[in-house]
Amino acid sequence: MAAKQNNALTGTLFSELKPALSEAVLEALSNSGFKFCTPVQAATIPLLCSYKDVAVDAATGSGKTLAFILPLVQILLRSDPQNKPHQVLGVIISPTRELSSQIYHVAQPFISTLNNVKPVLLVGGVDVQTDMKNIEEEGAKLLIGTPGRLDDIMNRIDGLDFRNLEVCLLVVEYLVKFHDNYDFIFICKLLEYLVKFHDN
Repeated sequence: MAAKQNNALTGTLFSELKPALSEAVLEALSNSGFKFCTPVQAATIPLLCSYKDVAVDAATGSGKTLAFILPLVQILLRSDPQNKPHQVLGVIISPTRELSSQIYHVAQPFISTLNNVKPVLLVGGVDVQTDMKNIEEEGAKLLIGTPGRLDDIMNRIDGLDFRNLEVCLLVVEYLVKFHDNYDFIFICKLLEYLVKFHDN
């Protein structure tokens, strides 16, 4: 069934965006019922695909999730296919378990177009030991989750390698909803940690 999206569409086709989206991504969009971009997608996808930093403030249902998922997939597509299973290429931080789960499931049809990329959902309500075992055995190239669980996993697993994260996007969605001081502290700590590996 096609995903729901705001009815306010532009006249811009996903296939017309520059830099161009991959054929596999365009096929996944078509299979999900998406043909035309929303305004936020038309404005931000070309920028993000060109490695620009973007801040977006748009209403629920405006298509923000696809606006960062599609560029993330495109950038992962350009990454070295020989990256090892524990080399993290992307991180998506979301303030709630529900929103993280939604992002994870929206991303699945598009992440599945990539070879050798393992997305992992890291949220509370799941035994942290189970998460650790899955990551240690199968790897994790894309982390999607809440600040608390991401922080917990990063502190517990020494083998996660963030040195290649510059080939992907660090997306902090709905930053204004991170009311807890702890969340902001973790985000700042993560950004400071990543800066050691690259300068953009």
